[in-house]
Amino acid sequence: SSHFGARAIICSTEDAAPRRFRAAMADAAIRVFGRPTSTNTQKVLWALHEVGRPFELTWASRRLGSASQHLCSITGDQPFGVVDTEEYKRICPTRQIPAILDGEVVLWESNSIVRYLAQRYAPELHLQDIAGMARCSPWMDWALSDLPNPGRRQKLVDQIARLPPDRRDYEVATAAHEAYMAQFALAEERLAQTGAFLAGDAFTIADVPLGVELSRWSCATEAWARDAARGEAPPPPAAPALPGLRGLFE
Repeated sequence: SSHFGARAIICSTEDAAPRRFRAAMADAAIRVFGRPTSTNTQKVLWALHEVGRPFELTWASRRLGSASQHLCSITGDQPFGVVDTEEYKRICPTRQIPAILDGEVVLWESNSIVRYLAQRYAPELHLQDIAGMARCSPWMDWALSDLPNPGRRQKLVDQIARLPPDRRDYEVATAAHEAYMAQFALAEERLAQTGAFLAGDAFTIADVPLGVELSRWSCATEAWARDAARGEAPPPPAAPALPGLRGLFE
């Protein structure tokens, strides 16, 4: 099979990982900076599972901490931090999560990390060649896009999971739910065409971003329904059956 270099955002030598972070790498494990409740971090953890690589997770966040699932700006708790250090800025100039260190490779932006892991360790996950990567990449980047309403889908989790019921704006949460439904409707059309996965007959990295978005929506709406059953929230909006997505990710 033919291979090609993944077009990942890899820092130059002057932005190489600080020595103290590189020294922490054990047994050639990949160092991951992020938090498992972040969908962008989840994509990377899922990809690492698919390629079978060991990793070490350093919890990092400016918004959330270990004391609560709620935003530190609400609770006053201490966030995990790390992203605010100068060492981390040399790894990820934007101070966002996730980022990884894989030997001398320093990499940030979740979709770029997923592409890199597939290319380096399991090219079958992008259908082996540049044409396969080209088939996978648009679906990956589409799943990230909230246009024409940037950030709307994230607000579902921020409202339902990261705020207590008495601090939520359920109109915002409902609008975010509708944005998910618009995305899922297009995914359903595509899955009806392929009869299998987004890029065709086989599971690929194209399916990972949509998978974590589906999980984010499902967990948030289930939590919303539990709060409603306790009388702490209005009922969540109804959702269509979504047979393609249900069959893909159950």
